[in-house]
Amino acid sequence: MTGKIVGLFLGLALAVHSVGVTAQEDAPSKKRVPSKEELEAKAKVRQQRWQAKKKADAELKAKAVDINHATKAELMKLPGIPAEFAAAIIAKRPYKSKAELVTKNAIPKGTYQGLHSLVVAK
Repeated sequence: MTGKIVGLFLGLALAVHSVGVTAQEDAPSKKRVPSKEELEAKAKVRQQRWQAKKKADAELKAKAVDINHATKAELMKLPGIPAEFAAAIIAKRPYKSKAELVTKNAIPKGTYQGLHSLVVAK
């Protein structure tokens, strides 16, 4: 008789537990709404990051090597540009755009992709 009672209590406990779990899973999640100050702080951080990126891009552009006027030594400082490529770049001047490095066969496309942000054609 005690075995039946224990089994009944276990069955009842499992039924109550599963109903409780289902009720918790079905309950809508309550997400915390950020305050106005938190939203403003996040917006300020995004603005600062954007300004920093803009400044870094401007500095990179200012430091870019002009492929129409650079010396062989300056060109060889660029990543992936050995003496042969530097000589070919100089020999095939002038360039209307930096993309002409590839179209005039001065350097391979893969090399160009690695340095296109470091050069300009003025």
